[in-house]
Parts: sequence; C-alpha cells; structure tokens
Amino acid sequence: MSSISDLLTKLENATPDNAPFLVRELLQDQNLLQLRQLDALRAARAIATFAGPQQLAIAGELAGRAHQDSVAGAGALFAECADKVSLMSGRPQRFGTVVLEHQGDMVMAPLDGMADDAMRQSFGLPSLKQMRQNVEQQNRQAARERYEAGGLPPGQRFCRIWSDPSVEELRSGLQENPNGAWASGDDLTLVCISDALGIIPGPVFELPMWNLLDEANEPTDFWCIQLRVDRLDEAVFGYGFWPLNENGMPLAGRGPVDNRFRGKSSPAELASHDDDALKGSLATHEFRSTALRENRRVKVYLPPNHLPESPLPVLYSTDGNMIEPYIRRVDAAIHNGVIPPIALVAPHAAPMDQTGNQRALEYLPGFDDARFDRHQRFFVDELPSWAEQEFGVSEQREFRAIFGCSDGAGHALATGFMHKDRYAHCIAFSTGMPPDEQTLWESDGAPFVHLCAGTLEQGFFQATEAWAAWLHFHSSPYHFTERVCGHDLIQWIEELPKSIARAWGESL
Repeated sequence: MSSISDLLTKLENATPDNAPFLVRELLQDQNLLQLRQLDALRAARAIATFAGPQQLAIAGELAGRAHQDSVAGAGALFAECADKVSLMSGRPQRFGTVVLEHQGDMVMAPLDGMADDAMRQSFGLPSLKQMRQNVEQQNRQAARERYEAGGLPPGQRFCRIWSDPSVEELRSGLQENPNGAWASGDDLTLVCISDALGIIPGPVFELPMWNLLDEANEPTDFWCIQLRVDRLDEAVFGYGFWPLNENGMPLAGRGPVDNRFRGKSSPAELASHDDDALKGSLATHEFRSTALRENRRVKVYLPPNHLPESPLPVLYSTDGNMIEPYIRRVDAAIHNGVIPPIALVAPHAAPMDQTGNQRALEYLPGFDDARFDRHQRFFVDELPSWAEQEFGVSEQREFRAIFGCSDGAGHALATGFMHKDRYAHCIAFSTGMPPDEQTLWESDGAPFVHLCAGTLEQGFFQATEAWAAWLHFHSSPYHFTERVCGHDLIQWIEELPKSIARAWGESL
C-alpha cells in the first residue's frame, strides 16, 4: 500500500495541470478499492475533485468506507457524491448537498425527501433548515451587492436584487398595488401574504421569495422578491404566487397565473371576449385519423355569419386543447374590424404518458421519425381535407397559415417549410428549436415567417432570434417581434392577431 499512499501524497501537492494524470494512475491501481480509513478518504477526495463525473460512484464508495471507519469528514463527502450521482441519473438528491445556479441565484437541487435531519447529522451534515438558510444568506448578500452596484450583470436580462425592505414598506406597497407587483425604474417588487412554508412566483421568475422577519426576528406572513429587469417599462407578463412544500417544490405543480404586470411603455392590451360572449363559434369535434390510428379531438373556430360556400382564410394550429385564450383575442379582433374573418382549426396535442412527451415526438423532427411522419400526414393531408369539406375554409395556399408556440413553433417551422406549397404563412412563437445548418432553406416559394419571442425566456429567445438571423441570411421573408416577457401565454395571445393582420388584413 506504500505506493498508493505515495501517489495520494503527490496528488495532494499536485498542480491542477498534473492532478488529472495522477488520478488516472490512481484509478488504475488494483489496490484502490481495498483502501480503508484515512487513505480511503484521501483517494475519494482526489477522485471527486479531479476525475470525471462518471467516477463519482467510486469516490462515494471510498468515502462511505472511510465513514464506516469513523474518519471525520468522510460522511459529508459520501453524501455529496451520492447526491451528484442521483442528479446525473435524473433522480432527486437525497441529502441536499448539491446547490445549482438558476436565474443567477444559488438554489438547492430537488430532494427526494427520504433523508431526515437525524440521517444528515449521522453523516456530519447540518439540518435541512440550516442548509437552506446558508444558501439564502449567500443569495441575500449577493442580491444586496447587485442592488447597490446598479445595473445588471453582463449578459443578464434580469437578476435578483435586495434593498432590505421592511414589513411596513411592503404593507404600504400592497395597499397601493393589491395584486402584489410594483416597479421603480427597472426594479420590480413582488409581494404576497401567506402562511405557506415557501412561495415562488411563476412562471417567468421562478426564484423562491424571501420571508420577512419582524422586529423580534420572528418570521412574518410577508413574502417578497425584488428583481432588476432590463426594459421593465416595456414588460408584460403573467404571474402567480405558488406555495412550496418542505422540499422547496410547488405543492400542486405549476399553479394558476392569476395576475398580470404591464409596464407603462408596454404594448397596448388587446380586446378579449369571454368564452360565453364569443361572436363566432368554437366547437370540439372528434376526428378519426387513419394516419394516427386513433381519434383526435379538434377545436374549430368559425367567425360570425360564416357561410360554407364562402371560403375563409384558415389558420391550422397545434395545441387545440389550449386554444381558448387565443380564440378570445381573435374573436374580438374580428368583431372590432382589425383583422378579417378567419377560421381556426386546432387539433389537440397528444397527452403526456409514461413513455414521455408524446407532443414533442409528434411535433418535432429528429426524435421519432415514424411518429412525426404519421402526424405530418394527419396535420397536412387529412385535417385540411376534412376542414375544407365540413366548414368551407380555403384550399388556396395564399389563404392558409400554420401556427404554433414553443414545441408547436418548431412544428410550424418544420412543417411550413417541408410543405411550403400548402402554406403562405408560418406563425412561430418562442421556438426552442434553432435552425439546422443542414436545412437547405430556399427563399423562393418559402412561406412568410412571423416570429415572436420574449427577452426573458432565455433559450427560447435565442433560438427564435437565430431563426430571424437565418431567414435574413437567406433573404427569406419574415417579421420578428421582440417582447419583454417570458415563456408566457400573454405574449402569444397578444401577438397572434397582429400576425393575422400582417398576413391577411390591416396592420395593428
């Protein structure tokens, strides 16, 4: 064992450049897994620090053996290795040792709830409450520094700040802003009163709110988050306050989004009709698809006074199960004369099941070719033939458009180009699928592409912006609207009538 002990000593004194080579030699030593006590911990530390993540299981085994030998510090390293292995395997961590970066904050990775504080103590770890407090203290200090420094960190569209508001300040703010949101320049404050264990505002700024203490340093029922947002005056976003469980996860998944913030320089809010006050009609039909080998529900909107013998411009949309908010705006825009009468045909998305995200498999090329091709035959061939016969929608390319958001936008872009002889317009909002450099995009005969994305939705904005650059490079007709918002329904329902007007009517 003397040679492996010598190797461990070399590792502890090695430079960062030399350490990986020495660790590789350590991993190849046949005596490695026989180490006990302090040498086992030394080896575990070296492997956890300098080897790749695939070797964490070995580091954990060595640290666990040292912990059984009562070596100080070994239990905490075992717990850290076990947590990292769990997260790499797609499972929640057990002990709470792993902290990740999220939207500029440090947040504890999800927990499985199986370790209690007694177990943590046995491995030399603090209680879960103390671990959370440590993370929050670090975040509060960083947020104070950002508040004092002004501006935003390089490359960030928003960040958490903290001005150390008092309960009285927040109470006064709530009296003037009962929905719990107000702005001062580019600084946003969100506040709610709750007796929950924790609160997170969703869906745009999914960071834990902080509980305020009273003068006796006791928790109150006031929860607050402060953010600095680039171009906050232009922002429009929905938000709700979602209660968290003891593991920091939303109690009922993604909760309701009951409130809306609209900056003083934001786009004007479009008119909307309630479901029971639509001027046109919205009906759900059961469609038997030969291509999909199943029935699929389809929502069909028709404007008022439509006659089947007068073919309408038609918008073929994904996600018919979520189409109602769009219909309210479209119906109002038709009634107010800002867009011409159109029909909208929207099949429901495939439901999520135990095998995964069936919606994405149908919508996006490259994941399941057979499933994607079947959906293409349904969406491009079967659906229009049925809609033209049943509802009197146009069969002419110039009066056909395809629409989708998020994964649905990826579907609209792929389908619109693959079948450009069918669609004159492609409306794609917040796609997460950037253009493929191998796609031979030809501007001749390509549909006009209407793009929209929010600056606060990170990867979706970058992918959509990449499409704008791609289309510009290929001299292909397009329009790109940049909004200050997140991956949020509000931007999509407000932009759809504008895209329809751009395609077939007066500009809004």
